[in-house]
Amino acid sequence: MSLSKDLTDQFKERMQQNHDDMDINFSIMVLGTNFWPLNAPNNDFIIPPEILPTYDRFSKYYQTKHSGRKLTWPWNYLKNKLWMNYLNQKYILMTSSYQMAVLLQYNNHNTLSLEELQTATVISKDILVQVLSLLVKAKILVNEETDQYDLNPNFKSEKIRVNLNQPIKTEVKAESSEVLKTVDEDRKYVIQATIVRIMKARKTMKNQPLIQEVISQISQRFAPKIPDIKKAIDTLLEKSTLNGWMVRGTRSCTLHKEP
Repeated sequence: MSLSKDLTDQFKERMQQNHDDMDINFSIMVLGTNFWPLNAPNNDFIIPPEILPTYDRFSKYYQTKHSGRKLTWPWNYLKNKLWMNYLNQKYILMTSSYQMAVLLQYNNHNTLSLEELQTATVISKDILVQVLSLLVKAKILVNEETDQYDLNPNFKSEKIRVNLNQPIKTEVKAESSEVLKTVDEDRKYVIQATIVRIMKARKTMKNQPLIQEVISQISQRFAPKIPDIKKAIDTLLEKSTLNGWMVRGTRSCTLHKEP
């Protein structure tokens, strides 16, 4: 997290040095996929022209710092602040990227159809309909005609900061399933690698102390389940029948030679 903050600060400093002031306030967290299994959305997304210059600048800056690495932007996780300036009362809207993409279309229009919004954002129709439903429910937009969405000229809220960033049902279900699958797969390999590391150091260990040592070494990252550790031991033993480096005794495992 601190590295991401430093990267953001260095990027802003570079922009100031180049007299390339950004029109928007921007901060970013660059996370490693091994530790943060956040998957980018499957659906397409057109980056709004209002933020495209900042997107391009940071992407180019990142490549100068980390050549060869690829940035993946999980738009479905990003958060935004939009300032509503068309009313007498100014409001700050806390939005998702999809909500932002929709609302920015109203900088140049008061009324837009579902088809026009889909063309402008390329957000899939099922997700776009849910995004619009949330905006209508919040009374930012008005939907009096079928598939027609008008900017509400009479919007009022008791709060200056209005939080619109609520999860999309279809998105949450898909993301949760995919993230859990990725996490389980990553943890499986972490447990196996920990077992191999312990056996290289100890050569021979009884099963129960081996399990406890695995728990001790991994517990700061996550809480491994004992059945998962036993399954990992069995998996390694099955693999070792081909190379003979690790065998199970009655109540222990022995390292015969390193893999």
